[in-house]
Amino acid sequence: MSNILKIVFLGLVGFSLLVFFTADKPKQIVASENVVNIIKYDSLPSTFELVGKNDLVKKENLFEKNKKYLIVVGSHDSLAVVKELPNLFKLDIAYVMVANISAAPWFVKKMFIPGKLEELNENSKTPMIYDFNGDMVNSLKVNDTSKTKFFAFLLTDVGTISKIYDGEVKNGAIDGSMSKEEIISTLKPLVESLNNN
Repeated sequence: MSNILKIVFLGLVGFSLLVFFTADKPKQIVASENVVNIIKYDSLPSTFELVGKNDLVKKENLFEKNKKYLIVVGSHDSLAVVKELPNLFKLDIAYVMVANISAAPWFVKKMFIPGKLEELNENSKTPMIYDFNGDMVNSLKVNDTSKTKFFAFLLTDVGTISKIYDGEVKNGAIDGSMSKEEIISTLKPLVESLNNN
Protein backbone atom coordinates (compact mmCIF):
# COMPACT_ATOMS: atom_id res chain seq x y z
CA MET A 1 0.00 0.00 0.00
CA SER A 2 2.82 2.41 0.86
CA ASN A 3 4.41 1.75 -2.55
CA ILE A 4 1.18 2.77 -4.27
CA LEU A 5 1.02 5.99 -2.24
CA LYS A 6 4.65 6.74 -3.13
CA ILE A 7 3.93 6.18 -6.84
CA VAL A 8 0.80 8.38 -6.71
CA PHE A 9 2.66 11.08 -4.79
CA LEU A 10 5.67 11.03 -7.14
CA GLY A 11 3.31 11.01 -10.12
CA LEU A 12 1.53 14.12 -8.85
CA VAL A 13 4.83 15.87 -8.10
CA GLY A 14 6.19 14.95 -11.53
CA PHE A 15 3.03 16.09 -13.29
CA SER A 16 3.05 19.38 -11.33
CA LEU A 17 6.68 20.02 -12.25
CA LEU A 18 5.98 19.19 -15.90
CA VAL A 19 3.09 21.66 -16.00
CA PHE A 20 5.05 24.32 -14.10
CA PHE A 21 8.09 24.20 -16.40
CA THR A 22 6.27 23.83 -19.72
CA ALA A 23 3.29 26.16 -19.31
CA ASP A 24 3.52 29.62 -20.82
CA LYS A 25 3.89 32.44 -18.36
CA PRO A 26 0.74 34.56 -18.11
CA LYS A 27 0.92 37.81 -20.02
CA GLN A 28 1.02 40.82 -17.78
CA ILE A 29 -1.61 43.34 -18.76
CA VAL A 30 -0.44 46.84 -18.04
CA ALA A 31 -3.22 49.34 -18.39
CA SER A 32 -2.43 52.96 -18.88
CA GLU A 33 -3.20 55.08 -15.82
CA ASN A 34 -5.31 57.30 -18.07
CA VAL A 35 -7.44 54.36 -19.22
CA VAL A 36 -7.93 52.98 -15.72
CA ASN A 37 -8.80 56.36 -14.30
CA ILE A 38 -11.34 57.51 -16.88
CA ILE A 39 -14.05 59.47 -15.15
CA LYS A 40 -17.50 60.20 -16.50
CA TYR A 41 -19.13 63.62 -16.79
CA ASP A 42 -22.02 62.36 -14.64
CA SER A 43 -19.69 61.77 -11.68
CA LEU A 44 -18.90 65.50 -11.39
CA PRO A 45 -20.71 67.49 -8.68
CA SER A 46 -24.07 68.96 -9.76
CA THR A 47 -23.20 72.51 -8.66
CA PHE A 48 -20.05 74.55 -8.20
CA GLU A 49 -19.03 77.61 -6.27
CA LEU A 50 -16.99 79.89 -8.51
CA VAL A 51 -14.43 82.39 -7.28
CA GLY A 52 -15.92 85.88 -7.47
CA LYS A 53 -19.52 84.69 -7.90
CA ASN A 54 -22.16 84.72 -5.18
CA ASP A 55 -24.51 82.07 -6.56
CA LEU A 56 -23.83 78.41 -7.20
CA VAL A 57 -23.38 77.45 -10.86
CA LYS A 58 -24.97 74.30 -12.28
CA LYS A 59 -22.71 71.72 -13.84
CA GLU A 60 -24.54 72.03 -17.18
CA ASN A 61 -23.87 75.77 -17.27
CA LEU A 62 -20.17 75.49 -16.49
CA PHE A 63 -19.46 72.33 -18.48
CA GLU A 64 -21.76 72.25 -21.49
CA LYS A 65 -22.40 68.79 -22.89
CA ASN A 66 -20.80 67.85 -26.23
CA LYS A 67 -17.97 70.34 -25.70
CA LYS A 68 -14.30 69.78 -24.81
CA TYR A 69 -12.77 71.31 -21.69
CA LEU A 70 -9.35 71.52 -20.13
CA ILE A 71 -9.68 71.22 -16.35
CA VAL A 72 -6.60 72.06 -14.27
CA VAL A 73 -6.55 71.37 -10.53
CA GLY A 74 -4.05 73.42 -8.58
CA SER A 75 -3.34 74.78 -5.15
CA HIS A 76 -1.64 77.94 -3.93
CA ASP A 77 1.62 78.31 -5.92
CA SER A 78 0.49 76.16 -8.85
CA LEU A 79 -2.69 78.22 -9.39
CA ALA A 80 -0.57 81.35 -9.78
CA VAL A 81 1.21 79.66 -12.69
CA VAL A 82 -1.63 77.75 -14.43
CA LYS A 83 -3.80 80.87 -14.50
CA GLU A 84 -1.31 82.25 -17.05
CA LEU A 85 -1.95 79.39 -19.48
CA PRO A 86 -4.41 81.26 -21.77
CA ASN A 87 -2.19 84.37 -21.70
CA LEU A 88 0.95 82.51 -22.81
CA PHE A 89 -0.44 79.83 -25.15
CA LYS A 90 -3.22 79.70 -27.72
CA LEU A 91 -5.92 77.40 -26.38
CA ASP A 92 -8.59 76.11 -28.74
CA ILE A 93 -10.50 74.58 -25.87
CA ALA A 94 -12.53 75.92 -22.95
CA TYR A 95 -10.47 76.13 -19.77
CA VAL A 96 -11.58 75.77 -16.14
CA MET A 97 -9.35 75.92 -13.04
CA VAL A 98 -10.08 74.15 -9.76
CA ALA A 99 -8.74 75.54 -6.48
CA ASN A 100 -7.74 72.45 -4.51
CA ILE A 101 -8.12 73.92 -1.02
CA SER A 102 -10.21 71.26 0.70
CA ALA A 103 -7.34 70.19 2.98
CA ALA A 104 -6.95 73.66 4.49
CA PRO A 105 -8.35 74.26 7.99
CA TRP A 106 -12.01 75.35 8.01
CA PHE A 107 -11.27 78.80 9.46
CA VAL A 108 -8.62 79.49 6.82
CA LYS A 109 -10.96 78.36 4.02
CA LYS A 110 -13.68 80.70 5.24
CA MET A 111 -11.64 83.77 6.19
CA PHE A 112 -8.50 84.02 4.08
CA ILE A 113 -8.61 81.83 0.99
CA PRO A 114 -11.65 83.37 -0.78
CA GLY A 115 -10.05 86.82 -0.83
CA LYS A 116 -6.69 85.44 -1.97
CA LEU A 117 -8.35 83.46 -4.77
CA GLU A 118 -10.35 86.49 -5.92
CA GLU A 119 -7.15 88.51 -6.00
CA LEU A 120 -5.39 85.71 -7.88
CA ASN A 121 -8.19 85.35 -10.45
CA GLU A 122 -8.74 89.09 -10.89
CA ASN A 123 -8.98 90.21 -14.54
CA SER A 124 -9.14 86.59 -15.67
CA LYS A 125 -11.84 85.24 -17.96
CA THR A 126 -11.09 81.68 -16.83
CA PRO A 127 -13.63 80.35 -14.33
CA MET A 128 -12.09 79.04 -11.11
CA ILE A 129 -13.98 76.51 -9.00
CA TYR A 130 -13.70 77.15 -5.27
CA ASP A 131 -13.66 73.52 -4.15
CA PHE A 132 -14.40 74.09 -0.45
CA ASN A 133 -15.37 70.51 0.46
CA GLY A 134 -13.23 68.71 -2.12
CA ASP A 135 -16.17 67.38 -4.16
CA MET A 136 -14.52 68.21 -7.49
CA VAL A 137 -11.05 66.91 -6.61
CA ASN A 138 -12.59 63.73 -5.18
CA SER A 139 -14.57 63.12 -8.37
CA LEU A 140 -11.34 63.61 -10.36
CA LYS A 141 -9.49 61.29 -7.93
CA VAL A 142 -6.86 63.88 -7.01
CA ASN A 143 -5.34 63.00 -3.64
CA ASP A 144 -2.33 65.32 -3.66
CA THR A 145 -2.87 68.72 -2.03
CA SER A 146 0.71 69.95 -2.43
CA LYS A 147 0.81 73.68 -3.05
CA THR A 148 3.24 73.32 -5.96
CA LYS A 149 1.56 70.49 -7.91
CA PHE A 150 -1.08 70.75 -10.62
CA PHE A 151 -3.09 68.13 -12.51
CA ALA A 152 -4.60 68.56 -15.98
CA PHE A 153 -7.67 66.69 -17.19
CA LEU A 154 -9.43 66.58 -20.54
CA LEU A 155 -13.22 66.47 -20.59
CA THR A 156 -14.10 65.17 -24.05
CA ASP A 157 -17.17 65.99 -26.08
CA VAL A 158 -18.51 62.48 -25.33
CA GLY A 159 -18.35 63.05 -21.57
CA THR A 160 -15.23 61.16 -20.50
CA ILE A 161 -12.58 62.80 -18.35
CA SER A 162 -9.00 61.58 -18.29
CA LYS A 163 -5.82 62.90 -16.74
CA ILE A 164 -3.44 64.12 -19.43
CA TYR A 165 -0.66 65.72 -17.40
CA ASP A 166 0.61 66.49 -13.94
CA GLY A 167 3.30 69.01 -13.20
CA GLU A 168 5.00 71.00 -10.51
CA VAL A 169 5.92 74.64 -10.10
CA LYS A 170 8.59 76.33 -8.03
CA ASN A 171 7.92 76.91 -4.36
CA GLY A 172 6.86 80.54 -3.81
CA ALA A 173 5.47 80.97 -7.34
CA ILE A 174 2.48 82.84 -5.94
CA ASP A 175 4.92 85.49 -4.69
CA GLY A 176 6.72 85.79 -8.03
CA SER A 177 9.57 83.30 -7.62
CA MET A 178 9.22 82.17 -11.27
CA SER A 179 10.25 84.17 -14.31
CA LYS A 180 8.07 84.28 -17.43
CA GLU A 181 10.47 81.86 -19.15
CA GLU A 182 10.22 79.40 -16.25
CA ILE A 183 6.42 79.62 -16.34
CA ILE A 184 6.40 78.95 -20.09
CA SER A 185 8.74 75.95 -19.74
CA THR A 186 6.56 74.59 -16.90
CA LEU A 187 3.33 74.90 -18.91
CA LYS A 188 4.67 73.85 -22.33
CA PRO A 189 4.52 70.07 -21.64
CA LEU A 190 0.88 70.48 -20.57
CA VAL A 191 0.04 72.23 -23.85
CA GLU A 192 1.89 69.52 -25.80
CA SER A 193 -0.08 66.81 -23.95
CA LEU A 194 -3.29 68.67 -24.70
CA ASN A 195 -2.43 68.92 -28.40
CA ASN A 196 -1.68 65.18 -28.54
CA ASN A 197 -5.13 64.26 -27.18
